[in-house]
Amino acid sequence: MSGIERSTASPGRASSVAGVIALCVALLAGWLGAVAGTAGAAEPAARPAVTVSQSTNLVNQRILVKWTGFTLAAGTNSVVVMQCKGTTPRPRDCWSPTYTDNGVFQQPDGNPPILATKQTGVPTRADGSGEAWLQVRPALRLPQLGCSDRQACSVVAFVMPAAGSTATSFQPKPHIDLGVQYQITDTEMALAFAAGQAAVTPLSFIPAPDACPGMEHPDLSVSGTGEFSQAGASWVFGLCGARTNPVNMTVSSGSGPNAREVFLRDGADIGVTQQPIGGALDQARPVGLTGTRDKDKTVYAPLTNGALAIAFNIDDSSTHEPITSMSLTPRLVAKMITGAYTTGPRGPGAIIKVYDDPEFKAINQPHEWPVADRSPILRGVQDDMIWALTAWLAADPETAAWLSGTPDAGGIVCPPEWRVGAATYPLAVYTNRLENQSNVNVPQTVYEDIVNRLGNAVPMNRTVGDFGPKDDGQDAFGSHTVMAVTSVEAALRMGTPVAKLRNAAGNFVDPTDPATVRAGIAAAKPGPDGATLTNDYRSTAANAYPLTATDVAMVSTDKLTAAKAAKIDTFLAYAATTGQTQTGTFQPGALPPGYTPLTDAQKQQIADARKKIADAPKWTGETPPPTNPPVNGNTDKNTGTSAGTSAGNTGIPNTPVTGDPGASPSAAPSTAAPSTAPVGAAAPPTDKGPFPKVASVIKDALEGDGSAIVLLVLMCVSAGALVACPVLLSLGHKRRTGNWPPPVAAVLRLIGRQGVPA
Repeated sequence: MSGIERSTASPGRASSVAGVIALCVALLAGWLGAVAGTAGAAEPAARPAVTVSQSTNLVNQRILVKWTGFTLAAGTNSVVVMQCKGTTPRPRDCWSPTYTDNGVFQQPDGNPPILATKQTGVPTRADGSGEAWLQVRPALRLPQLGCSDRQACSVVAFVMPAAGSTATSFQPKPHIDLGVQYQITDTEMALAFAAGQAAVTPLSFIPAPDACPGMEHPDLSVSGTGEFSQAGASWVFGLCGARTNPVNMTVSSGSGPNAREVFLRDGADIGVTQQPIGGALDQARPVGLTGTRDKDKTVYAPLTNGALAIAFNIDDSSTHEPITSMSLTPRLVAKMITGAYTTGPRGPGAIIKVYDDPEFKAINQPHEWPVADRSPILRGVQDDMIWALTAWLAADPETAAWLSGTPDAGGIVCPPEWRVGAATYPLAVYTNRLENQSNVNVPQTVYEDIVNRLGNAVPMNRTVGDFGPKDDGQDAFGSHTVMAVTSVEAALRMGTPVAKLRNAAGNFVDPTDPATVRAGIAAAKPGPDGATLTNDYRSTAANAYPLTATDVAMVSTDKLTAAKAAKIDTFLAYAATTGQTQTGTFQPGALPPGYTPLTDAQKQQIADARKKIADAPKWTGETPPPTNPPVNGNTDKNTGTSAGTSAGNTGIPNTPVTGDPGASPSAAPSTAAPSTAPVGAAAPPTDKGPFPKVASVIKDALEGDGSAIVLLVLMCVSAGALVACPVLLSLGHKRRTGNWPPPVAAVLRLIGRQGVPA
């Protein structure tokens, strides 16, 4: 071998290596080219998507719905949002497109606007995004969908198609009506889904009313104020789901005066009130409270703290964005609820709405406030909170002077119908006193209707047609004008801001700050029972909110059984502990947002009440003989009623005695609980059966009771017929066939086996 090295690589292998290198270079060049190309190319259009501000443990409330990727709808108001059943809903699962079923036209939208769970005509920005508040409802408020923890639901956002659109050639409708009035068909919604112009996000609600086992036979019935209703609804699930000592209860809401009547008439195990029985409001009634329970055997225990608020759903008329701040003085509130702006002079420079009032402008930020003047929505039944509101007005010196006829600095005067003398302050009930406002200021009887109108921006305006008055409907999107007197809890649930109110110290305080509510409660004066509180409207505490509200339980030890007392004790123990916990959102069993937890002193009051109830003698069902026998055998000691109309100029009509707080006065007492029940079953069954006890009938007959003698004879005849009928039928069978009927024959054979001749 020579000293020159020879290559061991063959020509074939060298070419292969070169090919691999060339391939790698080509791939690298292609990858670099792809990177360079995508860097300069536009991103593909985003798919439509929708999100919500809250998706679990939903109640009757508003949620903020946001959507993105609707680029096809950019610059139009063609997007619709709706609540639907299921997470992959069909059009007919939603509330509420119209459709034809077996040739019959179905129109779910025939319900009033305050019941709507949709928004139509919502604008979409140039980037394909948008947002809108949407009221959603659980099974109890919208049984057609049945949304609960067991029935999943959803929010759907989709683009309304223009006429002639198809799934492959889809164009948005250029313009549709705003609000809830626009009618949608199921074919339009289905076309949007087919074209990819729709998006869905799931929702989960609180448990349905029948989620608790055994709710058909509740242990407790609770009847009280509308302000307590959401706390009560939450506690229902916490108590019935307890591992030890579970309690099934129903919670009905009405008003404080109604709750006191129902409680005194033994219509509820627990009443919830803000004033004591026989308190200031009850003393102002034309007819006093009556009932079968001894009011002196009532034990009081605080349950929740909260506050009355003036909530608003108002948009800037220029930007069409929600206004989020407002301050009010007592006199401004008085001007609004008395309709003073509608009765003053007209013409250039006239002050015809609160937003034009120099007093309002001096304390509020500049906005393009609504052109329309709206009266705040108030309750039109006897109510503890209306009493508190008007007591606050009367306690403010400048407002008291204005109510007495003294003009303000701008020359605005109180209408004569509302001046002191024509009206007596405080008022227990709010009624419209001005004829020119009969169709623009319509007080509401049901607490939750006020809440719904606030959330859906449905003012009280109505038009009288051939078939009577009819709501004018919802304000246009971006042009909301509604104010309402309600609770802080309701305002937070509907996602609406509340006004800061001026207190006696001259400060404007925000009731959504728990510190201001606690300061107001600390300044309040306890009633004779120690638990009910009356606001000190002249308190100079710097941050005291002037319109706090404490809901208080009423429990009667009159004829209280040991079993019922045990259930009530469990309820009160829960109210003082787990029932005061808060999580920031509605959680079944906890204290909902908008309430302020009880103080340590109030929790001690619950402990004291539990001891009083435990120490009270328990009823065993035996009725003791009366110490003073009634004359002429009349055993009904409470035959009086509260029927009638308002007396004099008090402005306080009779409180309905039936369950519906807005019902007409009844001519006879009723023990029915209020009909607006957020949770629970029907009224608990009584322990008595449909027929009297036989022993009682025999005893009364022997004592000479004529009706008992007749009833005893009928019972004997019935018993004889029960024996005679089978004997006669058996004899007839024997005569026709020659044999006894099989049952009789079997008995005779058995007797024969015992050695007894048949």
